[in-house]
Amino acid sequence: MKKMKIAALLMAALIAAVSAAGCNKHKKDPAISNSTNNPNKTYSEIEGVAEIEHNVSMNEDADVNNTQYKLNRVIDSGVVKDGKKFIYADITIKNTSDVEYEITAINNFYVSLPDGSEIASQPNTQVYAINHLNGYEKISSVGAGEEFNGYIGFALDTSVTDFTICFFPTGKDYNDKKDVVRTEISAADVIPAPEGMFTPEE
Repeated sequence: MKKMKIAALLMAALIAAVSAAGCNKHKKDPAISNSTNNPNKTYSEIEGVAEIEHNVSMNEDADVNNTQYKLNRVIDSGVVKDGKKFIYADITIKNTSDVEYEITAINNFYVSLPDGSEIASQPNTQVYAINHLNGYEKISSVGAGEEFNGYIGFALDTSVTDFTICFFPTGKDYNDKKDVVRTEISAADVIPAPEGMFTPEE
């Protein structure tokens, strides 16, 4: 009987530990709130997400939630893999708060397509950039008063010509996605990669 009680206590402790780990994951796991992982919902259909839209043009500053953001240009790398073309958004983000905060490609950026579907920034575009985009720096955080200028990659169907690049200025709260900055892009806005920007694959 004593052994059974001990086994029951151990099982209860194990379940509690697993539950706690699961809860901690949900606190800061972009996959939980990233609508692109839920085919039944888009960001605009999730309560508290993308409720306030800030529509800006390319090269126009948006100042939201202690964040100055600008989409400088959109570049077609010329790379196509598995029917997807690799597009890179050249962005500038300045942290105007007094603390460092996190910004990541997968949590803060996505593309909205004319049919209403959404596409997150894909890791394969980041891997390609690490290996081939000269001067590429992965964004993970922006220090207080500091500015980041770099690239966010998306893999889009080759047939896609018009789309909207969207940015969540989450600021100090990594999960605060009520504001979204949207920049509409047409085929004419996308430029080929300047010479020397990418090193060719071997």
